[in-house]
Amino acid sequence: MLCHVTRPDSVVMEVEVDAKANGEDCLNKVCRKLGIIEVDYFGLQFSGSKGENLWLNLRNRISQQMDSVTPCRLRLRVKFFVEPHLILQEQTRHLFFMHVKEDLHRGHLHMCSEQAEELSALLAQAEFGDYNQNTAKYWYTELCGKDPDQETVNSIIAKHKALEGMSQGSVEYQALQLVASLEHYGVEWHWARDAEGQRLAIGVGPDGIAICRDDFSLVNRISYPLIQIATQSGKSVYLTVTKESSDSVVLLFKLISNRAASGLYRAITETHAFYRCDTVTNAVMMQYSRDFKGHLASLFLNENINLGKKYVFDIRRTSKEVYDYARRALYNAGIVDLMSRPGARSPSSHSPWHGQESVPECGGCQQNRVLQEKLQKLREAFLCMLCCEEEIDAAFCPCGHTVCCQNCATQLQSCPVCRSEVEHIQHVYLPTCSSLLNLTVGSGSPAPIHRSMATHTCTTADYCSDDKLCQT
Repeated sequence: MLCHVTRPDSVVMEVEVDAKANGEDCLNKVCRKLGIIEVDYFGLQFSGSKGENLWLNLRNRISQQMDSVTPCRLRLRVKFFVEPHLILQEQTRHLFFMHVKEDLHRGHLHMCSEQAEELSALLAQAEFGDYNQNTAKYWYTELCGKDPDQETVNSIIAKHKALEGMSQGSVEYQALQLVASLEHYGVEWHWARDAEGQRLAIGVGPDGIAICRDDFSLVNRISYPLIQIATQSGKSVYLTVTKESSDSVVLLFKLISNRAASGLYRAITETHAFYRCDTVTNAVMMQYSRDFKGHLASLFLNENINLGKKYVFDIRRTSKEVYDYARRALYNAGIVDLMSRPGARSPSSHSPWHGQESVPECGGCQQNRVLQEKLQKLREAFLCMLCCEEEIDAAFCPCGHTVCCQNCATQLQSCPVCRSEVEHIQHVYLPTCSSLLNLTVGSGSPAPIHRSMATHTCTTADYCSDDKLCQT
């Protein structure tokens, strides 16, 4: 099956998948071509028979969700927006930027004039580079909804000139930071009508649901803790909301089609799970429906049979789980400087995201950079291999392996290295990151580490002889 996937920058990619492939197979191939590990932020969209925008369910077959027209026409879109500092890959950040740029052009994000001036300069720097009066083009009208006066134009030009020499990655990061502070950042819009037939825009976002009129003026805002239950029946979606008086009220939204109503119901459930939950519950992951043939087979043969099964949701990780998964995947790929963020005037010459030629360095700068890289590797070596957050401070007994922190060790029944059974866990004292840093300061060469400092374990109730490390 041939799929034409349009990226946010309007580039069309050809992807060949099996005739019985699931949506996940297509998305993984697209992200693999783009070098993206943070796949969970993205989804594939297509247009329904009535023009509605629908998300392809990644756990179901593509052929079951779309008309049998080849090639399948899909759009790669950001499904879950997160703060820019949580995005670890520059490729991912660039696709976020292109998606946001398209939303800005369509007028889906509103801002004040000062924000529009700053963002206009950033967009011009990202698209055209340093200021040039012959090529500069500003988006102020699209961003603010009105034409700029001469004073505003001069202010934008001044801000654009101040960005001279800044790399595209740094500009895109600053632009995303500005857009992330806007009210409707990360909100997915669905068009519906209420019980009286009034047309509404239903915005499903990280903090809750925004109910707006045609002009996106706010009618009501509902936070997720106030929603007792969301249900779908045909073209209608019902929300049971708790009021301040402890009574409940049911809100009705009528959409253009059954699939559009299913999309709104699915967006509410998946968005709530992604942003607000620690993990995706089995009730969400395993919710499915069956076609007629599959329903009969489940009645007469086996209710656990997979025939005709179609999953309702395809979310499998929350925002925290996506970040942890991507961080570990990048760490395993040998990329240790995960916390670097674009903020300099030019990209780092040793950054794994850039292919530019390195800037000539003097001998002292080069030696300093090498030492910093070695120190960073040491820091990563002392991090827990399971959570990648805490430092290693636990040893498995009797095997003696030290690979994780106390919190992770208490949850394991066997050693993750040798698979031997854990009888008990011993607290150990390894050099901390701060002590490693102190070793590199002062004298020209690092001081040697004493044997007792390498791995210190206190097992007695008496006063420890190693009084510099332990006071038990």
